[in-house]
Amino acid sequence: MLRRLVNFPFSVAGKAARAFQAREDARTAVQYGRTDDPGLVANNTHTLPPTQTEPELVQIAASATLGKAMYVLDVRDAGERFEVIPGSVHMPMLETNVRVSELPPDQTVVVYCTDGSRSTKVACFFRDRGMEDTWAITGGLVAWKAAGGKVAGPSGGSAT
Repeated sequence: MLRRLVNFPFSVAGKAARAFQAREDARTAVQYGRTDDPGLVANNTHTLPPTQTEPELVQIAASATLGKAMYVLDVRDAGERFEVIPGSVHMPMLETNVRVSELPPDQTVVVYCTDGSRSTKVACFFRDRGMEDTWAITGGLVAWKAAGGKVAGPSGGSAT
């Protein structure tokens, strides 16, 4: 009996938190799409809702980004991050539709992944949501390193 009395507030709080999260998921699904689609996670297909933007229009050469002030976003999964662009922010692709509000509206946003395919999809996704100054590095981190860009370990230490 005592255990029930002690656990009752936690049980009520848990139910309230689940109800709140369900309401928030329903509210944001209209604008940003769903994150709980089992096909996204189970198949690891890395897809986002369909975009209106042409992929070629959001790509920028790695050499054009060197030395410029910008907000750099890494959309790779945590297990792929052996090397990163120094100062980049990690936001896995599957989280971008719910974390888009974290991006600075007044800065150029440059997105990268390993080879540029996922970052192009994310840049198109952001552009469709009104972030016109969003770009994807053509060729991703591979092209960045080939253009002479610096990389570091995921903890910030130099990898080159």
